[in-house]
Amino acid sequence: MRLILFLALLVPSSTLYGQDYIKAKVIDEETGKGVPFVNIGVKELGIGTVSNSNGQFTLELKDSKYPVIFSSIGYEVIFIPYDNLKTLQIIKLKPKTEMLEEVVVTSKKYNKDVILGYKLDKKGHSVGFGSRALGTEIGAHCKIKKETFLKTANFTLNFTGTDSLLFRVNIYKLNQGTIGDKLVDQDIIIRTIQQKGTITIDLEPFNIIVKDDILLALEWIEDDNGKGNSGIMFRAKKSASSSNLYTKQTSFAPFLKLSQMIPDAPLINIGFYLEAEEID
Repeated sequence: MRLILFLALLVPSSTLYGQDYIKAKVIDEETGKGVPFVNIGVKELGIGTVSNSNGQFTLELKDSKYPVIFSSIGYEVIFIPYDNLKTLQIIKLKPKTEMLEEVVVTSKKYNKDVILGYKLDKKGHSVGFGSRALGTEIGAHCKIKKETFLKTANFTLNFTGTDSLLFRVNIYKLNQGTIGDKLVDQDIIIRTIQQKGTITIDLEPFNIIVKDDILLALEWIEDDNGKGNSGIMFRAKKSASSSNLYTKQTSFAPFLKLSQMIPDAPLINIGFYLEAEEID
């Protein structure tokens, strides 16, 4: 019997705080254009959402002593008190100015092609997102043995339930179970029609070289006409010894291992993997 695991057993934190909604738009301070797919939320409450392709967003939140965070790659992070945010219709993000570090060119020898994560050729079991909230993520722990150049990211779907798919690929540092910063300083967006099988993303233009373990994750950033993501299922496989699966409910919620969400859940490895080359 095939396992279909939705990971939707946790009650979204926002439901504990009533049904107040903040609606506004995030724009670039310099250009006045909407900033798409901004992560917005309250870290302390595990509440969040993502702005749409025009920068507009709706955040469910009733009162908060904690500020609302606005974070987007290429922009300075801002914190806005709840009382101030209630009166704003426009939130301005300032583009981040960074000094470029000195580039040192060295000769590296690429030695061995490797697969990091699980490449599952058989359809097998299925696993879905842990939430229908924008900003929810599902990811796989990829173990790194030595310095490695990442070539492609791959995500295998068993089922899809929408006409189109829109995700953001995130690659995080992972140290002893703790998820750290993102490793790429620009958005990697997947836009594709409904399809089963493996979605492959070329990572070579980003020149990502890693030495330590990472988390390869997909973030749900836009709903398809209110259909949600409950029909989107990724290939998975039961394991007798370990699980590579992490998930988070929404923007600024913490990442959790499957065992933290469902103590009696089977050990599962999701079919996310990286094609890479080890470096001598």
